[in-house]
Amino acid sequence: MFNLSKKSFLVDLDDSLTYPSAQTICNTIEKYCVSSKEKCQFVSTEKPVTFYLENRLFSAEITMARGGYMIKCLEK
Repeated sequence: MFNLSKKSFLVDLDDSLTYPSAQTICNTIEKYCVSSKEKCQFVSTEKPVTFYLENRLFSAEITMARGGYMIKCLEK
């Protein structure tokens, strides 16, 4: 059954033409959290990167959008 209350969001990469490493994904998510004044805590810094954002668990996937790579964060 599909849960409509699950949250997801996209995060832009600085270099959207290069497939990101796990370290780049973590750095980009961390930068996103600082700019949006949200607190994140990483559970795994290896692929798949997982983290808590405001007490909700998310995983980061790489997706293609607008001609480049983006980070798609999906609530678990």
